[in-house]
Amino acid sequence: MKHQKYYFDSDFAVKKVNPSLVIIFGYIVFILSGALLLSLPISLNDQKSSINFVDAIFTSTSAVCVTGLIVKDTATFFSPFGKLIILVLIQMGGLGYIMISTFFTLAITKRVDSNIRFQTLQEFQKFSSNQIRSYLTKVLLFVFSVELLGSVIFFFRFSKVYPDLTKVLFYSIFHSVSSFCNAGFSTFSTNLYDYRNDPFIVMTVSSLIVIGGLGFIAIRDIYKNRFYYKRLKTHTKIVLIMTALLITIPFFLFFIFESNSSLREFDIFGKMVNTLFQVITPRTAGFNTINFALLKSPSIFLLMILMFIGASPGGTGGGIKTTTFYLVVSYMVNNLKGRRNLNIFRRRVDEEITMKSYFIFTITILIFILAILFLLFTENQEPFKIFFEVVSAYGTVGLSLGGELPNVSLVANFTPVGKIIIIFVMLVGRVGVLTAVNIFLTKDKKDSFQYPKANVLVG
Repeated sequence: MKHQKYYFDSDFAVKKVNPSLVIIFGYIVFILSGALLLSLPISLNDQKSSINFVDAIFTSTSAVCVTGLIVKDTATFFSPFGKLIILVLIQMGGLGYIMISTFFTLAITKRVDSNIRFQTLQEFQKFSSNQIRSYLTKVLLFVFSVELLGSVIFFFRFSKVYPDLTKVLFYSIFHSVSSFCNAGFSTFSTNLYDYRNDPFIVMTVSSLIVIGGLGFIAIRDIYKNRFYYKRLKTHTKIVLIMTALLITIPFFLFFIFESNSSLREFDIFGKMVNTLFQVITPRTAGFNTINFALLKSPSIFLLMILMFIGASPGGTGGGIKTTTFYLVVSYMVNNLKGRRNLNIFRRRVDEEITMKSYFIFTITILIFILAILFLLFTENQEPFKIFFEVVSAYGTVGLSLGGELPNVSLVANFTPVGKIIIIFVMLVGRVGVLTAVNIFLTKDKKDSFQYPKANVLVG
């Protein structure tokens, strides 16, 4: 008779479940619930119209995965109730399903169910069980405080344009949550293009994107050490360095590429503000303040690189993450120098972590190849635009080169099969490659013996 495996904690033992499966199942439940609500007539501006279920699932997935790719114009197609549903889905997706389920379990039962506790530890990986309650409470207070501050700034600016203060309040909250959660959804058909000359709006959105993309673990470390750099953990240092590099270097490149193209209409200050915004938003928000039809090919490729790298672990963004990219590049340089151990900031990086980084990098490339291959077969679209859409979906960005339909993403022109492929890519991009792949992996068994070494020529 086979014995069942159990996970034990300080309270009691419960049957061990695959945390990755529960996390993905939780996201799917949220997505389907959102799709059902968005399919209701009350969610649509014209209650005589309808939305097919694939488009409803796509919109819900894009919101929960904080992506921002749209197949229906959010501003005109959905009613205030529908926009509210999208807002709630964005907030849930930005915080993470596990965080929300754990917080409400704590609030109602005053204790964390062992299964949920185990799943939470799998997602955050940094804390002991007794730290979770305090951590989640502080995270939620921080998130809502930042979003409230953003809402106040937006309210001040939007109230000068719209006379209806109720509408202004909703617009302000919606864009603050969407910005902090790196979602890229907007209640305006032209996204933020009409506010390209408003530095308060542009810089507030940029700031919220950066803060949300840093990751809660890094933010906690920064706050705990009172911004004293030398005391920060290696993880946090990498996050800060990569964030600075991925803003500074692309800023100069984008400015050079686009000064006489998409940025031509602005004065020097406007060019700098919108350049800064446009190199921040691909990591991984998806707002835009410029005409993408005017972008040059080098700029588009630059945006794709930024979308591919994405934000930092434990935050609201997607992509392979800044730390993953840093470790992959550092390990490569380390090998070129003939060194075996990877040392960063006088700390040795465990080989298992380095291998995970390469695993994430490799599997992501494989996902791109398969998704693009299938989409080239199912869709009659330009290959480069399809490539851009796939990278945007995986990075949970939401930027798009657009298609035939106005005010929507290119994916709106896709067949139902093509949309389902993008849905899959968005979901994997949000939960992470390791979580998605872990469903199919079994626990490693130690080999009782070793085979002779094989010599294989590479390169």
